[in-house]
Amino acid sequence: MINHAQRAFDAWNVLVDCAKNRRSISYGMLAGAIGIHHRPIRFVLGLIQEHCLAEKLLPLTILVTDRKGVIGSGFSAYDLSQSEEGRDAVYGFPWQTIENPFSFAADGSRYESLIVNLSNDPSTSGDVMRLVKSRGMAQVMFRDALLRCYEFSCAFTETSFVEALEACHIVPWAICAPEERLDVRNGILLNSLHHSLFDKDWITIDLQHRIHFSDPEMEAEPYSVFDKQISVALHGKKMRLPRNHNLAPGAEFIQKHHSDRGWELP
Repeated sequence: MINHAQRAFDAWNVLVDCAKNRRSISYGMLAGAIGIHHRPIRFVLGLIQEHCLAEKLLPLTILVTDRKGVIGSGFSAYDLSQSEEGRDAVYGFPWQTIENPFSFAADGSRYESLIVNLSNDPSTSGDVMRLVKSRGMAQVMFRDALLRCYEFSCAFTETSFVEALEACHIVPWAICAPEERLDVRNGILLNSLHHSLFDKDWITIDLQHRIHFSDPEMEAEPYSVFDKQISVALHGKKMRLPRNHNLAPGAEFIQKHHSDRGWELP
C-alpha cells in the first residue's frame, strides 16, 4: 500500500526548511529529497495543500514550482496573480512553531496499522480522526480502509480498476459527527460514476442493502443502452457486502441519509 501520508511527513519538513531559508523548490527536487519519482509528488502536495486550507494556514505548497519557476495547475490555495506576495508571507511564517501534521505517519508501519484498525474495528474511527485531524489525509485513509473492506472492487458493479474506486460517504462528511467520518459503516466503495450518482441522489440503498435507482420506469429523460446498464439494471439488486458483514453500511447511516432527503424506502 502506497503511504502518501509518510511521504507528506517528509515533504512537509523539506518545505518548512525551504520557507526558513526563503527559497522555492522544483517538483523534481522535492521528489528526490523524499526519495520518490516526480510523478506521484502531486498526491503528496495535495495532502499538504488540503491540510493548509482546512487549518487556514498559509499556502506552504506555493514554494513548489516546475524547472521554469511556474506553479502547477493543481495549486489552488492562493491567488496566483499575487504569488510573490504569497511566497513572502510563507517565508515569514513561523512554521517551526507548528507540529508536522503528518507525524502520525512518520513510521510507515503505524499508518498501515491504523488502516487495519479502521477496516476491522469501526469503533476506533473517532480515535483515528482525532489523531489525523487533516480532512485530506482522513479522506485518503477512509478510502484505504474501504478498499480493504470491499477487497478492492466496487460494491455495485464489482469493477476492480483501483484508480477508479472512491470512498463514498453515506452521511456526508460535512454533516456527520467527527467520529463517523472514518467509520467504514458510513461508507461504500464505489466507482467514480456511481459515487457521483449516489451523491446526486440518483441512486441509493435500502436497509437490506438493495440498490434503488430513482427513476426505474425511465420517465425522467431518454436513456441510452449504457444508461440503462448502469442504473435501471441495478435497481432492486443487492449490493456486494464486505466479507465481514459487521462492516456493511450501517442502518443508522442509511436511515439518516434517507431522512435528510425526505425519502421513504422499504
